[in-house]
Parts: sequence; C-alpha cells; structure tokens
Amino acid sequence: MNLIFTLRHFLKAGYYNGHRVHSPNIFNFFKYVIFSKEKFDYSLAENAYAQFRKNRDNITVTTFGAKGGKIKEVKISSLAKKSSSKGKYGRLLQRTANFLQPRKILELGTSLGVGTLYLSAGSPDSKIITLEGCTSIHNLACESFTNHNVNNIEAINSGFDDILEKLIADNQDIDLVYIDGNHTYQATMDYYELFIRRLESGAVLLFDDINWSKGMSKAWREIVKDSKSTVTIETARMGIVFLNPKLTPKHYCTRF
Repeated sequence: MNLIFTLRHFLKAGYYNGHRVHSPNIFNFFKYVIFSKEKFDYSLAENAYAQFRKNRDNITVTTFGAKGGKIKEVKISSLAKKSSSKGKYGRLLQRTANFLQPRKILELGTSLGVGTLYLSAGSPDSKIITLEGCTSIHNLACESFTNHNVNNIEAINSGFDDILEKLIADNQDIDLVYIDGNHTYQATMDYYELFIRRLESGAVLLFDDINWSKGMSKAWREIVKDSKSTVTIETARMGIVFLNPKLTPKHYCTRF
C-alpha cells in the first residue's frame, strides 16, 4: 500500500466497533462483519494458503492489470505471499459473504483462489464466478478448488475486459462483487460504472487495494462522492460500497 495514502486514512479514521453509526443495517455490518467477535471456521481458505506457501515449484505467469504485459517465472510460494487475499482481509471476505448471503458473487482476479475459498466458506449456497487472466495461475486455483471439494465456484480463464460486459448481462442477479485486479484508475472507474449501470439495486461492491497507488486512491475518492454509492465504508486497504437507495447516504472511514 502507498504509505502516504495509508497514513492519511488513519488520521481521519473513526467508527471503531460501530460507535456513532446510527443506521441499523450498517451498524450490524460493523458489528457482525468488520469487528465481529463471533468465531468462524476459516480453515478452508487458510489450509489452501498454507499449502501454496509450502510449494517451492516455479511457474511461468503472464501479468495483467496495472503491471500487465510481462511474462516471468515465479515460485508458487512467493506468488501466494504477494497476491493472495489472506489474513484479516481474507477473513473479512468470508464474514461479508456470510452476512449478505448473496445469490451470486463475482470476483475479478482469482489469483490462487484463496480469497475465492473465503467467499465460498462464508456462503456455500452462493454461486461464485471468478475471473483470472493468467492460465497457469487459473489452473492452480482450479486444482485447489477440486482438492478442497468445493463445487459452488465457476472459474473462468479470461481477461476481464474480454468477457465482463456479457457476463454481467447474463448474471444481473449478482449481489456481491469483489474487485481485486487491474489496479488502475481508469479500469476501476470503468468497472464501477458498469456495475452501477447493470446490477440490481442492493448490490455490494468490495474494492481491494484502494490505497495502492495515486490512481486507486483517486478512483476511490470519486466513487465515494458519487450519489449512486449510497453508503461507503473505507478501511486502510479495502473500500466497501452499498448500492442500496433505501439506506441513509453516508461515508464511514474506520480503522480495521
């Protein structure tokens, strides 16, 4: 994360444990998702992550997104460390899915599928559609899904821009979107505009790495200001957007 933007976030952050949150729905989200004290079983995703971290094999990957266009060889263990949705943010994904119980979940950026498994564990009855551009990484994720006997995930090997418009048209009942790929200003805004235009009212968007760069920080600030983003919650790393016009408009910046 960009240090300057992260420090700026912590200077303005508040609403710890949901204090001073007056909306009942958003208060419950703070209580039961962001600062939940309930014990969840995170073993599905975390066992998969541990297996990847132990794997010293090399694979050839093609990069996409902000640093796209490169072909390089990396250790699977290093890839898991750098690109997986893990730790407290991976657990936040699982609790979010558990709280919302969405009909369908869309993930942009499967990587090794650790974040996907958190989402799956949180809401096993939801259909999860996840996109990954790099074939070798996609194959590893699919192997992991099979090995862990997860059957609610449809993993697609494709660049986002090649398929996203049609995918949304065919799946307008997506209730939760997790955007963790192509961390550029323009791509982030393009995805946001597509989702607010095509998804049903009430959808929730999760943007990862909102303080990763100047471009991502700028995109997040514009999303927060947009009137269609009824409620937004900002942590140091992740931005959460509720597209529900029935909620009281508000931006929350919280330490997590």
